[in-house]
Amino acid sequence: MNDLIYERQQRQNEAEEEVTDKWSREQLVMGHYISVPYIIEHKTEYEGKVSIEKEKKTIYLFPETLKIKGELEGESLHRGIFDVVVYKAALNIHSTLNFDGIGRLNIDSSQVQWDQAKLHLSVSDLRGIGENPSIKINGVLHSAEPYYDNHNDVSGLAVDLDSAKEVNSMIVETKMMLKGSKELNFVPLGKTSEVELSGQWQDPSFDGNFLPDHREVNDNGFKGIWEILHFNRGYGQEFTSTLPNIHQSTFGLKLRMAVDQYQQSTRSSKYGILIILLSFLALFLMETITKRRIHPLQYILIGLALILYYTLLISISEHTGFNSAYIIASSITIVLLGFYTYTMFKEFKKSLLFTVILSVFYTFIFVITKEQDYALLIGSVGMFIALAITMFATKKIEWYKKVAE
Repeated sequence: MNDLIYERQQRQNEAEEEVTDKWSREQLVMGHYISVPYIIEHKTEYEGKVSIEKEKKTIYLFPETLKIKGELEGESLHRGIFDVVVYKAALNIHSTLNFDGIGRLNIDSSQVQWDQAKLHLSVSDLRGIGENPSIKINGVLHSAEPYYDNHNDVSGLAVDLDSAKEVNSMIVETKMMLKGSKELNFVPLGKTSEVELSGQWQDPSFDGNFLPDHREVNDNGFKGIWEILHFNRGYGQEFTSTLPNIHQSTFGLKLRMAVDQYQQSTRSSKYGILIILLSFLALFLMETITKRRIHPLQYILIGLALILYYTLLISISEHTGFNSAYIIASSITIVLLGFYTYTMFKEFKKSLLFTVILSVFYTFIFVITKEQDYALLIGSVGMFIALAITMFATKKIEWYKKVAE
């Protein structure tokens, strides 16, 4: 049964891959930050001759402050019978930057190629940019070009800072619409980074290396606010050659489906053996008490019906959701076995008793499946009660006499 669930989950993953490949994948937003090339000269002397080799490197400067405010709108796209979570996010990114970090790196200003300085905003999947973003530097609107930094494996937008040498500090504001799927994450590049996200999705999962300082989730949606200092993330503000390991400090949220029928079906199937054993125990006790023999083939047919129930549950849940599928599959299985036990015992009361027992079993498993925090407690108490009822119902049976007969 678990193999069947796994196979259907794999099919769902394939559907998600198809949708996200066309829409846009999980997004990681990093920025703003500055890159400035500089030249290092290496002098070597051999046999009285001096040769000079030039090596080009890059300075990376992170912002002093970074504030991001986003409004996220999630939706579910359909691929066949499967649903895939995607979103659109309206982001307003505000940061302050300066070039003071170059002095802290002890790099000679004459080595810096100021005319090649660039402002970067990294977005992991550029297909998600739905319209031309608005990038203002000190109140002046600038046009951006896409870029890919193969050395650091980052992509995004870049703006030329031709007059970087004349402007030591800058205020940058970017407004953009970003599409993505399932996850939206950020990197706290600022000395102080503040991120505020809100949206209408009712089942978000705050994720990553930092949890929100303030969060709110209700029927109207969610809101999360992160406040992160550069002390918390484990790296500084200026670097040469390569960017630091930014993935150790990413944070954000995941948009989950309110109900994942495969996870629920997996939890339900784990109790399949328990349902079958309890059902056989109930039949055996009724057989013992009523002295009406049940043929082994009848036990086998009942066991097959109880096993087929889980195939029904999985197949129906793909179209109706887990709750409706559980009610439908449980109802038709209970009715079928109720009528079948009537043909065995020829008494309405006894078949009704078995039907009620099955109904209690499936209701009990449904409650455990829906619970997360109290599943073990409810299961343990329920099994203890079932054992107590069995012991009480069989207290007057003379087992050795039954064996002798």
